[in-house]
Formats: sequence, C-alpha cells, structure tokens
Amino acid sequence: MNNKNLHSNHLEEKSTAFFSGGKIHWEKTDAEVWAELSEKIQNQPARKKIQLFPKMVKYAAAAAVILAVTLGAVTFSYQKTVVSLPGEHLTVQLPDESVIQLNADSKIKYHPLKWSLERRVFLEGEAYFEVETGKNFSVVSKKGITEVLGTSFNIYARDEKYRVACLTGRVRVASNKQNQVVLEPGSKAALENGRFVVQKNHNVENIISWKNNRFYFAGTPLKEVIDEIERQYGVTIQIQEKLDSRNFAGNFPKKYNVEEVLDFVCTAMQIKFVKQSENVFLILENS
Repeated sequence: MNNKNLHSNHLEEKSTAFFSGGKIHWEKTDAEVWAELSEKIQNQPARKKIQLFPKMVKYAAAAAVILAVTLGAVTFSYQKTVVSLPGEHLTVQLPDESVIQLNADSKIKYHPLKWSLERRVFLEGEAYFEVETGKNFSVVSKKGITEVLGTSFNIYARDEKYRVACLTGRVRVASNKQNQVVLEPGSKAALENGRFVVQKNHNVENIISWKNNRFYFAGTPLKEVIDEIERQYGVTIQIQEKLDSRNFAGNFPKKYNVEEVLDFVCTAMQIKFVKQSENVFLILENS
C-alpha cells in the first residue's frame, strides 16, 4: 500500500469518529416549529381594517344626490326672455296656449318649466294678453301686478306709467295690498299719484289698436305720443322740454312713413319738426 492510500484511509477514520461522536442539532422538530409559529400569530397586534370601497360608494352617492338637486334647481329656475325691438311687434305663445302680443320695445320673462305650477309673466313695456282658463295668471310689472283666471286685457308699463284695460272676463290690479281694484270688461285703470283711477264703459278697443298698427290718442301728453312714434319706427326724436306737457288728440296708421306721421302730428299741434340726420329728428315751436 502506498503512502497516498494510507493517507486517505486515515482521513476516513477520523471523519467517522467525528460524526459518530454525537448528533448536530441544526434544525427543530415539526412540533416545535408549529408551536412557535402559533405563539407568534396569537401575539401579533390586531390590524386596522380599511374599507375603501364602501366609503367610495357613500361619497359617490352623496355627490350624485347633490348634483341631481343642483341640476334640478337650475333647470326648474330656467327663465325665458322675449324682447321686441323698436319697430317690431311679436306674438308669444305660452306653455298653456295663452298668447301674448308684444308692442314695440317691450320685454317679457317667464319660467316655462314650472308653468303648470305658477303662471307668472314679468313685463316691461306694453302687451296684450289672451289668457287660457286655468290656475291664477299674474303679470308683474315695476309698478303693479295684474291677476286673472281667464280673460283678455292690455297692460302698459313704461317708466313710471302703469295702465291696465280689461276687454273680457275680470282682472284684479294691485300696486300693493291696500291699493287694488277689480276691472270689468270695458274698463281701465291708471296709476296716478300712487292710486288707481278707474274709467268704466271706455272704448278699450282703441287702446289695443296698436296690434293692428293703428294708434289712437285722446288728450295724451305730446311727449308720450313722440315716445310711441320713436318705438314704432325705430328712430330718435328730440322735443323741446316746454312742449312736453301739451296734449295731443288724433290717430294715424303705421302704413305712413315717420316723416308723414310727424308732419300730421306737428301740423295739428301748430309746431314743426326738423330732420337733423338719418332717423334723427327735432321738434320745435314755430318761429
């Protein structure tokens, strides 16, 4: 046996002796591992539960409700405005088939989406109403409120002037709770110095003649006549202040041009008009 084999046998003997001398405990038994793991699980602090999805659903539902309420309120309060320009007459049909005819340079506003709950119109200018029978119908102007059930009537509401003429049915006209009158067919009311002055058996057909492009005036201040001519023809007319209070009586159709109408009015009043530029006129005393 050579020295190399002797050396190998010697190593095997030493290795056998080393491992047979005892057992190396480098791992635990299954029972020990399970016991230790169970103890760690039991002693682990409770984790806080986070429920993201239910909260998101709650917030989304609340946002949807708020959005629905907001959109509903905005839609419900939607207001429609109709404006007639100078020289223009318009006919407006309301949701309940009631009809409004707007005189020149007039404006109405109303809420079409809640019309079945509240029939209310806001008026600036002059308009003729034919109201279908139904719930209360009211027209609100700067100086007063006109209320009806089903009737036809005319309202003039310009600047400080407020006049109502009843053609059919009955209307209640009020400037406040203490100052109100009920008009029968053929009567009109005008607000003067804070009180209504009522005229019965009046020819109210002349009041609404503007619908047929004809204009009647009876003892009307000249300034008011000139203002109406301005609106109907879309022109500018200046008048000497001292002529404002003069009264005019007469009528004319709109088929004539503005210069022909001014000539008719001025001749009757013994005054004159001067054309200053295109669509601009001046009314003066005769010199």
